[in-house]
Amino acid sequence: MSEKSSRLILGMSSGTSADAVDLALVRITGRGQQRQVAVDCSGELPFTKELQRDVHEFVAHLNGPLARLDEKLSLFFGDCVNVFLKQHDVEVAELDCVASHGQTVFHHDGDPKQGSLQLGNLQTIADRCLTTVVGDFRQADLHAGGQGAPISVFADWVLHSRHGKECAILNLGGIANVSYLRPGKSPLAWDCGPANGPLDALMRRNLGLKCDIDGELAASGAVNAKLFQELIAQPFFAKGLPKSTGLELFGSSWLEEICEFHSELSDEDILATICKVVAYGVSSSLISQGLAPEQIYLCGGGRHNRALVAALCFEMPAIEFRDYSQLGFDADQREAVAFALLADAHLLGETSTWPSTTGAKKSSVLGNVVHSRT
Repeated sequence: MSEKSSRLILGMSSGTSADAVDLALVRITGRGQQRQVAVDCSGELPFTKELQRDVHEFVAHLNGPLARLDEKLSLFFGDCVNVFLKQHDVEVAELDCVASHGQTVFHHDGDPKQGSLQLGNLQTIADRCLTTVVGDFRQADLHAGGQGAPISVFADWVLHSRHGKECAILNLGGIANVSYLRPGKSPLAWDCGPANGPLDALMRRNLGLKCDIDGELAASGAVNAKLFQELIAQPFFAKGLPKSTGLELFGSSWLEEICEFHSELSDEDILATICKVVAYGVSSSLISQGLAPEQIYLCGGGRHNRALVAALCFEMPAIEFRDYSQLGFDADQREAVAFALLADAHLLGETSTWPSTTGAKKSSVLGNVVHSRT
């Protein structure tokens, strides 16, 4: 693709909670770290309760009608594009492409040969919204021997590395992951362990709710020292970098075992203990790398959980925790912007990974591109 003076890409992201699709219409000029990036508009569109339930059920049990779920998600993602463009009075012909990460329903736990699976067929989406779609972002890195994650660090590198100082960004999604930018060096990135995944799973399992709003229940609980020690003995925490994980390890099944073997504990105490485990995962991974940032910028839904943020502050009192928005971009749209930038790199033939972030043998151009057939 010849480089245009300006590219318009609609980034689309759905997290492990499967509660909504985040969309960001991103205007980009330049290349590499010299890119200029502006978000023209953004928003989110909710999953239906049925589709969300289907995703949660499949992730929890890795069993069910996979092809049918893929079809449902593909059509839903295509419809989200059409609805968003209509809401914001944008013609599909104006787009250079849609960037779709899809819905992650499986990610290996340290063995890249197990793979990573995102649902949402690119061709179906392209035909549904009559435009080019770039997606399937993890496979090239997996084929190069990498973890296939984390990959949002490319956007962090583009947007925030030009300031010439270290910058640590902590995403509290279903899983906690860090991007660490270093002046004059390749960035680092890794998964730290659980975040919202098991917290939300407990709320669904025991209380029929989607999440612990503002972390109120967790804040009213007390950390159970015995359970805490059991949980941090999980071998993942002692692994060196690079490392990545998913809800297969730290999701519904993990939470189910906690509740089964510690039925004497209240929901509040389990939530509080898991919050401390999340903080431990972040802190121990930084210590293992000899990293001591002055600030960490928080993004992802977990930044709204006051008990979780309080646990981080208690575990790392020398670090100032700030909202990602203080870096100049909407924290709620970080992932959608990240995938737009990955798609842009693909269209320009730029690599968007580093061996230091995924452990791959070489940097890769991420993604595949498909065009509408109609």
